[in-house]
Amino acid sequence: MAAPRKIIIDTDPGQDDAVALLLALASPEELDVLAIVAVAGNVSLAQNSRNALKVLELSGRTEVPVYAGCARPMRRHLVTAEHVHGDTGLNGPGLPEPTIELQTQHGVDYLIETLLAHETQTITICTLGPLTNIAMALVKAPEIAPRIKELVMMGGAYF
Repeated sequence: MAAPRKIIIDTDPGQDDAVALLLALASPEELDVLAIVAVAGNVSLAQNSRNALKVLELSGRTEVPVYAGCARPMRRHLVTAEHVHGDTGLNGPGLPEPTIELQTQHGVDYLIETLLAHETQTITICTLGPLTNIAMALVKAPEIAPRIKELVMMGGAYF
């Protein structure tokens, strides 16, 4: 059996991302989730980070670290989607407040450090929300680009 694919999930957890996180975390024989990095998008970075922690606890995979990344886009004002995902980004299920905490390192720095520390072309980045963290990491350390095995993107929606 092949070794699990190493992934980092970059996300703005609304209901759709929460399901994706739960599926990834429930598949350790296929996916080695190295970390979850939150980004502002559906709601604020603070709320998305809290949502990532809540979903992680729900999954029972609390050993996976969660990092907070960028709080706003690089070149425009943040536009959120409370009209789709509710005030919390996860309106609907009443998940308890998380007991685990965010890592202290910035998510962009984590991405750079991890990509540089691992063998080239061994980490897949799964982007489920805005690409701000990835863009900032590439601006800050362009040498990471060839180290990324692949980018898997959710893509987004348009109304």
